[in-house]
Amino acid sequence: MKNFILVIICFFSFSSVFAQTENTYNDDIQTNEEQNDNLKNSYPALKLDLPLFDLPYQIDAMNTVGHGFFSSYANPSMAQSLALTLNIFSSFQFGMKYFYDNSGLNETLKKIIYYIGTGLGEFIFIYMPGGSGWLHEEYHRAVLTRFGANSFNGMNLFPIGASVIYVSNVKDEDLSRIKKESPPDLIRIYEAGIEGQYLLIERLQRNNFFYNQNFLSEYTYWYNAFNSFSYVWLSSMAQNGIDLNETETSDSRDFAGVDFTAWVYDLFRSNEAYEDRGIHPSGEGVNRYRTTTNLTEAEINYLRLQGYLQILNFMSPMMFGVKSLPMGEFDGNFAMRHYLTSFGMDISANVYLKKKPFNIVFIFHNYANYTNWFPAIEAELIDYPLTIGKLNMYLSPRVLIGMQPENQVFKTASPEFLGLFSLRVDFNVSKYFLPYVDFVFKTNGWVAGNELLKANASVRAGTSFLF
Repeated sequence: MKNFILVIICFFSFSSVFAQTENTYNDDIQTNEEQNDNLKNSYPALKLDLPLFDLPYQIDAMNTVGHGFFSSYANPSMAQSLALTLNIFSSFQFGMKYFYDNSGLNETLKKIIYYIGTGLGEFIFIYMPGGSGWLHEEYHRAVLTRFGANSFNGMNLFPIGASVIYVSNVKDEDLSRIKKESPPDLIRIYEAGIEGQYLLIERLQRNNFFYNQNFLSEYTYWYNAFNSFSYVWLSSMAQNGIDLNETETSDSRDFAGVDFTAWVYDLFRSNEAYEDRGIHPSGEGVNRYRTTTNLTEAEINYLRLQGYLQILNFMSPMMFGVKSLPMGEFDGNFAMRHYLTSFGMDISANVYLKKKPFNIVFIFHNYANYTNWFPAIEAELIDYPLTIGKLNMYLSPRVLIGMQPENQVFKTASPEFLGLFSLRVDFNVSKYFLPYVDFVFKTNGWVAGNELLKANASVRAGTSFLF
């Protein structure tokens, strides 16, 4: 902890010194009024986020890995892994766009390189550490880490062409303990992978819209949406996972097998002991993997319904290259989302509006368990410029208010209040460098990208880089 506190002090001291240096020695420094005008009227061509600290999650990660605070980065939080993947995709797409806009090649050759090159990059990112597949596995691992269960992301081996990627080195005892302590959290682990993939789409769409980036992100949208849709849909259509026990080794054994047969199995059987799955064919350990042969007709039908509802994630003009739509005095866009959750699902309608200096997101949530709906509304203001004295900053407040099933139970009509408030403040210490702090307060409940189902308060600190 002493090392961690020292790093925090050094981080903010460096930010302060950097700001003073810029204001004292840069001959091209702008006046306070000019800076404020630029904050309100300019957008970065590329914005990269680096969340250096995420607490209290990193304390759990440190205790899970067991080698001091800096070992916590081996098990990044959901926010940290999403930021890394988003940075990789955004930087690549920015580079390809820069090539297209500035290359002296003839138009036809330039387009061939631009579109084919971007597609090839997307293929490489499927299997690359830090890519979308890696993000999928890290979202599983983040929830495991919250319960002190260590694991290994098979994407770190750069498994190009592999048909199955494992989150391995997970103990049966840990999975059994998680289900005893919090059945909804075990259910959440299974669905967390595609939760991360859909958040990647959502963040890329936001940045393209609000910052006028005009990146060629559609490959990323379609790959991740189609991959997630087909994974859920096919999970209910075949007797999947039958050969996994036969092909695994002790080192490659996955924590779940097919994510969504395991998800629906425990969703309907939250009170069943984890050990009741039976003994592994080797005679050692629990037979973790579930197939459709282990599911009832009601469970298969419910999973099949979720597969069909995944089609909602394609319902956005942004999926088809439409970056913006006129909506009265605002430029706007919209997207539908369908997430699997710890209690069932979340179907939401997202509306994006911008008119300088306002960047606004409205989300209308319909949370649902087996037979009941629980509504909620969400609003977020992104990068609103504010000047106090000589301090220039961006404010990004977010509010979520509504209901979810009580105790995240799949078969209940009882509601429970869901509330979230967060405030991110980016400090404009220079044109390219914005350190930030982000406070989040949440009641009990599932929120995409937040590892905890229980009420919690968290703080993140890091920096943004603008280009």
